[in-house]
Amino acid sequence: MVDRCEIKEMVKEKMIKGLIFDMDGTIADTEHTHFLAWEQTLRERGVNSFTFEAFVSYVGVSNEALAHDYIVSHKLKESIEVLCNRKQRIYLDLIPQVQLLPGVEQIVRKYSERCQLGVASSSDCIELELILQNAGLRNYFEVIVGGDMVQNKKPDPEIYLQAARRLGLQPQECCAFEDSEAGVQAASRAGLFVVAVPHSLTLQHDFGHADLIFDSMDQVILPT
Repeated sequence: MVDRCEIKEMVKEKMIKGLIFDMDGTIADTEHTHFLAWEQTLRERGVNSFTFEAFVSYVGVSNEALAHDYIVSHKLKESIEVLCNRKQRIYLDLIPQVQLLPGVEQIVRKYSERCQLGVASSSDCIELELILQNAGLRNYFEVIVGGDMVQNKKPDPEIYLQAARRLGLQPQECCAFEDSEAGVQAASRAGLFVVAVPHSLTLQHDFGHADLIFDSMDQVILPT
């Protein structure tokens, strides 16, 4: 584990040229909104036992994984694609209520003067675009890679490798910001410098592959 000041020096010395952010739980406080969308989707299909505690076990993994498990466990007749599409339609309607996490706007605005910025998230690109547009931050990001743009989602490294490539950078020239074990593993396997920022739903995750851990995004040390 490196010292907290090292990311500041790495950016100043241009060892780090790109910052790639996860979305859900890292840039924006979306987890409860995702839960509400899944709760309605499943309730429409007669599943009334879906709790927030059950949802928490899927934080950091794909919608497809959750859909698959509930199709199997509750013998739902619809496909994974149909369930995920319905959930997304509900979620898109709820996005206007999504808030940025503390410190994110300041980090994005300040780092954009020194680094190229990207997003690498298991959520679909349409969701990422809408959240950033609503927050007034879309123009700061050169690259957005959603889960619908890769074959293998986190913890597979594909999404981070693609984001770095689209930025025109080598993975080792990029720093990833993540809130979950799966996300940290994906970024680490891709060869990025990894900053973990756990929150209340991911405190019990294993962040052993992170290079640096902060309690919140507003604690990240910026170059002056």
